[in-house]
Amino acid sequence: MVNTNIKTVVDNILNSYETRVKVVCKVMKETTLLLKCMSREQAEMALQLRDTLAKKESLRKRDFDYLLGDIVLRNLDEEKKVNKILENFQKDEEGMVARFRNILTGTEKIKLSEFRTLSKEILERLDRREKEVSEVLRNFNIEQEVFLAGLRKLVKKGDQIRTKDFKAMTESLRLKQFGEESEIGMVLSEFGKVQEEVKLRWEKVLKSYV
Repeated sequence: MVNTNIKTVVDNILNSYETRVKVVCKVMKETTLLLKCMSREQAEMALQLRDTLAKKESLRKRDFDYLLGDIVLRNLDEEKKVNKILENFQKDEEGMVARFRNILTGTEKIKLSEFRTLSKEILERLDRREKEVSEVLRNFNIEQEVFLAGLRKLVKKGDQIRTKDFKAMTESLRLKQFGEESEIGMVLSEFGKVQEEVKLRWEKVLKSYV
Protein backbone atom coordinates (compact mmCIF):
# COMPACT_ATOMS: atom_id res chain seq x y z
CA MET A 1 0.00 0.00 0.00
CA VAL A 2 1.27 3.49 -0.88
CA ASN A 3 2.12 5.85 1.97
CA THR A 4 -0.66 8.49 2.22
CA ASN A 5 1.82 11.39 2.15
CA ILE A 6 3.53 10.02 -0.96
CA LYS A 7 0.16 9.31 -2.61
CA THR A 8 -0.98 12.90 -2.10
CA VAL A 9 2.27 14.39 -3.40
CA VAL A 10 2.44 11.99 -6.37
CA ASP A 11 -1.21 12.59 -7.24
CA ASN A 12 -0.74 16.39 -7.27
CA ILE A 13 2.45 16.24 -9.33
CA LEU A 14 0.98 13.68 -11.73
CA ASN A 15 -2.07 15.85 -12.43
CA SER A 16 0.00 18.97 -13.09
CA TYR A 17 2.56 16.99 -15.12
CA GLU A 18 -0.09 15.35 -17.32
CA THR A 19 -1.76 18.71 -17.93
CA ARG A 20 1.52 20.34 -18.87
CA VAL A 21 2.54 17.50 -21.23
CA LYS A 22 -0.86 17.59 -22.94
CA VAL A 23 -0.63 21.35 -23.49
CA VAL A 24 2.92 21.11 -24.85
CA CYS A 25 2.06 18.20 -27.15
CA LYS A 26 -1.02 20.09 -28.38
CA VAL A 27 1.08 23.15 -29.26
CA MET A 28 3.64 20.98 -31.04
CA LYS A 29 0.97 19.05 -32.93
CA GLU A 30 -0.66 22.28 -34.10
CA THR A 31 2.73 23.59 -35.20
CA THR A 32 3.50 20.47 -37.24
CA LEU A 33 0.08 20.69 -38.92
CA LEU A 34 0.80 24.32 -39.78
CA LEU A 35 4.17 23.31 -41.25
CA LYS A 36 2.48 20.63 -43.36
CA CYS A 37 0.08 23.24 -44.73
CA MET A 38 3.06 25.43 -45.56
CA SER A 39 4.74 22.50 -47.35
CA ARG A 40 1.65 22.00 -49.51
CA GLU A 41 1.55 25.70 -50.37
CA GLN A 42 5.25 25.58 -51.25
CA ALA A 43 4.67 22.61 -53.58
CA GLU A 44 1.74 24.37 -55.30
CA MET A 45 3.71 27.58 -55.81
CA ALA A 46 6.76 25.71 -57.08
CA LEU A 47 4.64 23.97 -59.73
CA GLN A 48 3.11 27.31 -60.73
CA LEU A 49 6.56 28.89 -61.04
CA ARG A 50 7.89 25.94 -63.02
CA ASP A 51 5.06 26.18 -65.55
CA THR A 52 5.37 29.98 -65.86
CA LEU A 53 9.15 29.89 -66.37
CA ALA A 54 8.80 27.06 -68.87
CA LYS A 55 6.35 29.12 -70.95
CA LYS A 56 7.81 32.61 -70.58
CA GLU A 57 11.54 31.93 -70.23
CA SER A 58 11.83 28.50 -71.86
CA LEU A 59 13.40 27.17 -68.64
CA ARG A 60 13.31 23.40 -68.91
CA LYS A 61 11.36 21.74 -66.13
CA ARG A 62 14.26 19.43 -65.33
CA ASP A 63 16.55 22.48 -64.95
CA PHE A 64 13.98 24.07 -62.62
CA ASP A 65 13.82 20.87 -60.57
CA TYR A 66 17.62 20.71 -60.46
CA LEU A 67 17.92 24.30 -59.14
CA LEU A 68 15.29 23.73 -56.48
CA GLY A 69 16.00 20.06 -55.82
CA ASP A 70 18.57 20.21 -53.04
CA ILE A 71 16.49 22.79 -51.13
CA VAL A 72 13.39 20.59 -51.30
CA LEU A 73 15.34 17.47 -50.33
CA ARG A 74 16.87 19.27 -47.35
CA ASN A 75 13.43 20.42 -46.23
CA LEU A 76 12.10 16.86 -46.46
CA ASP A 77 15.09 15.55 -44.52
CA GLU A 78 14.64 18.19 -41.81
CA GLU A 79 10.92 17.43 -41.63
CA LYS A 80 11.66 13.75 -40.97
CA LYS A 81 14.11 14.69 -38.21
CA VAL A 82 11.60 17.03 -36.60
CA ASN A 83 8.87 14.37 -36.68
CA LYS A 84 11.24 11.84 -35.09
CA ILE A 85 12.23 14.27 -32.32
CA LEU A 86 8.55 15.00 -31.57
CA GLU A 87 7.73 11.29 -31.58
CA ASN A 88 10.55 10.56 -29.11
CA PHE A 89 9.54 13.49 -26.91
CA GLN A 90 5.96 12.24 -26.64
CA LYS A 91 7.07 8.66 -25.91
CA ASP A 92 9.48 9.83 -23.20
CA GLU A 93 6.85 11.96 -21.49
CA GLU A 94 4.27 9.17 -21.67
CA GLY A 95 6.87 6.93 -20.05
CA MET A 96 7.32 9.42 -17.20
CA VAL A 97 3.55 9.60 -16.66
CA ALA A 98 3.44 5.78 -16.55
CA ARG A 99 6.20 5.77 -13.93
CA PHE A 100 4.32 8.29 -11.78
CA ARG A 101 1.27 6.03 -11.99
CA ASN A 102 3.34 3.01 -10.91
CA ILE A 103 4.50 4.96 -7.85
CA LEU A 104 0.94 6.07 -7.18
CA THR A 105 -0.40 2.50 -7.28
CA GLY A 106 2.50 1.12 -5.28
CA THR A 107 3.95 -0.92 -8.15
CA GLU A 108 7.20 1.01 -7.72
CA LYS A 109 8.28 1.49 -4.11
CA ILE A 110 9.89 4.79 -3.22
CA LYS A 111 10.37 6.98 -0.13
CA LEU A 112 8.80 10.43 0.03
CA SER A 113 12.21 12.16 0.23
CA GLU A 114 13.45 10.17 -2.78
CA PHE A 115 10.31 10.99 -4.72
CA ARG A 116 10.65 14.73 -4.07
CA THR A 117 14.19 14.61 -5.47
CA LEU A 118 13.08 12.46 -8.42
CA SER A 119 10.13 14.69 -9.29
CA LYS A 120 12.33 17.80 -9.18
CA GLU A 121 14.80 16.17 -11.59
CA ILE A 122 12.01 15.01 -13.90
CA LEU A 123 10.36 18.45 -14.02
CA GLU A 124 13.70 20.14 -14.70
CA ARG A 125 14.33 17.61 -17.47
CA LEU A 126 10.86 18.28 -18.92
CA ASP A 127 11.58 22.00 -18.95
CA ARG A 128 14.86 21.44 -20.82
CA ARG A 129 13.28 19.05 -23.32
CA GLU A 130 10.39 21.43 -24.00
CA LYS A 131 12.77 24.25 -24.82
CA GLU A 132 15.03 22.01 -26.93
CA VAL A 133 12.10 20.68 -28.97
CA SER A 134 10.64 24.18 -29.29
CA GLU A 135 13.99 25.43 -30.59
CA VAL A 136 14.08 22.66 -33.21
CA LEU A 137 10.53 23.49 -34.29
CA ARG A 138 11.30 27.21 -34.35
CA ASN A 139 14.37 26.78 -36.55
CA PHE A 140 12.49 24.51 -38.96
CA ASN A 141 9.59 26.97 -38.97
CA ILE A 142 11.99 29.79 -39.89
CA GLU A 143 13.42 27.79 -42.80
CA GLN A 144 9.94 27.02 -44.11
CA GLU A 145 8.73 30.61 -43.73
CA VAL A 146 11.80 31.94 -45.55
CA PHE A 147 11.36 29.46 -48.40
CA LEU A 148 7.66 30.29 -48.64
CA ALA A 149 8.37 34.04 -48.61
CA GLY A 150 10.76 33.60 -51.54
CA LEU A 151 8.22 31.59 -53.54
CA ARG A 152 5.43 34.09 -52.82
CA LYS A 153 7.55 36.98 -54.00
CA LEU A 154 8.30 35.23 -57.28
CA VAL A 155 4.68 34.19 -57.84
CA LYS A 156 3.59 37.82 -57.38
CA LYS A 157 5.73 38.79 -60.37
CA GLY A 158 3.38 36.79 -62.56
CA ASP A 159 4.39 36.80 -66.23
CA GLN A 160 7.11 39.35 -65.43
CA ILE A 161 9.21 36.73 -63.63
CA ARG A 162 12.60 35.94 -65.14
CA THR A 163 14.91 32.96 -64.76
CA LYS A 164 17.50 35.21 -63.09
CA ASP A 165 14.93 36.04 -60.37
CA PHE A 166 14.42 32.37 -59.64
CA LYS A 167 18.15 31.65 -59.62
CA ALA A 168 18.79 34.57 -57.25
CA MET A 169 16.16 33.24 -54.85
CA THR A 170 17.48 29.66 -54.84
CA GLU A 171 21.07 30.85 -54.43
CA SER A 172 20.15 33.12 -51.51
CA LEU A 173 18.49 30.23 -49.71
CA ARG A 174 21.74 28.28 -49.86
CA LEU A 175 23.90 30.99 -48.40
CA LYS A 176 24.64 30.82 -44.69
CA GLN A 177 25.60 34.47 -44.29
CA PHE A 178 24.47 37.75 -45.77
CA GLY A 179 26.29 38.68 -48.94
CA GLU A 180 27.51 42.08 -50.09
CA GLU A 181 25.15 44.75 -51.37
CA SER A 182 24.02 42.86 -54.43
CA GLU A 183 20.81 41.44 -55.79
CA ILE A 184 21.28 38.34 -53.68
CA GLY A 185 22.17 40.47 -50.66
CA MET A 186 18.89 42.37 -50.98
CA VAL A 187 16.92 39.13 -51.25
CA LEU A 188 18.60 37.87 -48.10
CA SER A 189 17.77 41.11 -46.30
CA GLU A 190 14.10 40.51 -47.00
CA PHE A 191 14.44 36.93 -45.75
CA GLY A 192 16.04 38.32 -42.59
CA LYS A 193 12.85 40.25 -41.85
CA VAL A 194 10.85 37.03 -42.16
CA GLN A 195 13.24 35.28 -39.75
CA GLU A 196 12.79 38.01 -37.14
CA GLU A 197 9.00 37.82 -37.41
CA VAL A 198 9.05 34.05 -36.86
CA LYS A 199 11.50 34.39 -33.95
CA LEU A 200 9.19 36.86 -32.22
CA ARG A 201 6.26 34.47 -32.57
CA TRP A 202 8.32 31.63 -31.07
CA GLU A 203 9.49 33.78 -28.19
CA LYS A 204 5.84 34.08 -27.18
CA VAL A 205 5.49 30.29 -27.34
CA LEU A 206 8.59 29.74 -25.19
CA LYS A 207 7.39 32.29 -22.60
CA SER A 208 4.22 30.26 -22.14
CA TYR A 209 6.36 27.46 -20.65
CA VAL A 210 7.73 29.65 -17.86
